[in-house]
Amino acid sequence: MAKKKKLKLKKKRAFTLLVVFLVGIIGLLFFINNQSQKALKNAKKYYHKYVLTTTKTSLYNQKKRKVGTIEKNYPLELDTLHTKSKYFKIKNTDYYVYFMDVKKSTKKTDNREEKHYIVFNQNIKTNKTIALYQNNKKIITLKNGINLPIEYKDNKNYYISFLNTIFQVPRKSIKKEINTNNTKEKEAKTISILNYEKIEDSCLGQECTSTPTAKEQIALLKEKGYYMISKKEYQLFIDNNIRLKQKALLITTKEETDQIKKLEEELKISIKPIDTSNSQKIKYYDIKSYTTTDNLLKMANNEDVQETPPVINNQGIAVLNYHFFYDSSLGEGCNESICLDTSKFREHLDYLKENNYKTVTMEEFKRWMYGDIELPEKSVLITVDDGALGTGTHNGNKLIPLLEEYKMNATLFLIAGWWDINNYRSPYLTIQSHTFDMHQYGSCGRGQINCATLEEAKTDLQKSLDVIGNNDSFCFPFYYYSDTSIQAVKDLGFKLAFVGGNRKATRNSNKYLVPRYPILSDITRQQFINIVS
Repeated sequence: MAKKKKLKLKKKRAFTLLVVFLVGIIGLLFFINNQSQKALKNAKKYYHKYVLTTTKTSLYNQKKRKVGTIEKNYPLELDTLHTKSKYFKIKNTDYYVYFMDVKKSTKKTDNREEKHYIVFNQNIKTNKTIALYQNNKKIITLKNGINLPIEYKDNKNYYISFLNTIFQVPRKSIKKEINTNNTKEKEAKTISILNYEKIEDSCLGQECTSTPTAKEQIALLKEKGYYMISKKEYQLFIDNNIRLKQKALLITTKEETDQIKKLEEELKISIKPIDTSNSQKIKYYDIKSYTTTDNLLKMANNEDVQETPPVINNQGIAVLNYHFFYDSSLGEGCNESICLDTSKFREHLDYLKENNYKTVTMEEFKRWMYGDIELPEKSVLITVDDGALGTGTHNGNKLIPLLEEYKMNATLFLIAGWWDINNYRSPYLTIQSHTFDMHQYGSCGRGQINCATLEEAKTDLQKSLDVIGNNDSFCFPFYYYSDTSIQAVKDLGFKLAFVGGNRKATRNSNKYLVPRYPILSDITRQQFINIVS
């Protein structure tokens, strides 16, 4: 009986222990599940599209096995969050990081390079642990090695794509290249170098290209499927270390100016001075101010181009100099010899219109003087000095309505400190400098600017430029000039300066003493015809 009781007691104890054990197991599983659920909730908090590694972070494959490490503070872009996993997938890859090993990045970090090249038909392969570098700093270690295409290379490194990023692999760590069939895309065998000697906003001379023209040319090339490579890509190409796509171009310049840097930033291209000597893999072209669109495209296509600069002839252009305007039919009058009745001005404009004369803008005249463009034989430049009687909307308003009626261009040399520039706004009227406040006789008996010191003259001219905002041309008051005033005009960057002279301007004229014909009140129709003919 006692034995039966002992056996029964033992069974009861065993059952109790089993129950306790099972309860413990269930509790442990519940605890583990609860912790796992908490971890999954935490994972959501850790997830961000752009992250940084918080430590030397393990890299996992699809089976969540460790395959390598990533150094601390390395930027990653993550795939969409999967709520049932504590591992974040790296975007466009089959690799993962643990949720607690990353933190939110304050801004997007893009390590990708714009790809202008074709991968080589060779891979680098190793079964041993290998390190991947960026800027010669170790970033990733892979314990099972790699077998990846060569993107490009240099004398020290292979460059491969991993985690959407280009990494360096030291050549000394790879014993050989393995032939593969990564691509059948055709590569460029030769590239064109298009060289801009100078690019400036206001451009003069055949070696110079204006900023708007350069933009138009580069936009056209892109539209035709050409792309611009960097200085680094050019050197890799010369050394046979990169396979560039077809239609590759290198844009160069003789000197990297602030204007060039602005253009690079705006167009997102490289325009650098570069040594382009002695390579059979390039064709070199100089872009001139007279380079045509057809020739530009031939250059881009590595074709032979023969360019002939425009012939600079002995053409002369009459520069007419008016001052004040009044309308006698309205009872108006003016006793000065430089005043002109609007009836005579109409007569002049009628003759120009009826005989197909082109009234050129100051921009056109400037470019013609410097040999950048040709103008018709029947061309004339109309200039008006001062800004007084009848030239603005506040003082009679005779000039602007007539220019707009006839659709003819003129240039007003305004004394910028005397009248508001807004009184002279018209699409047919260019405004240029006639000093700021030096249009009066000075103590030396000549125009005040010629009596001033160089610094005084430059200070006044700068004030006029602050108002007018254009230094294409200047007009000396009273037609007086001196070595000092001419130097001041040059120092402020003016391209032309006008005086009197009663003769036509030619390209051989001194660009800072451009002659004009003063138009006086007693001019006859025949005299006007003789001047412009």
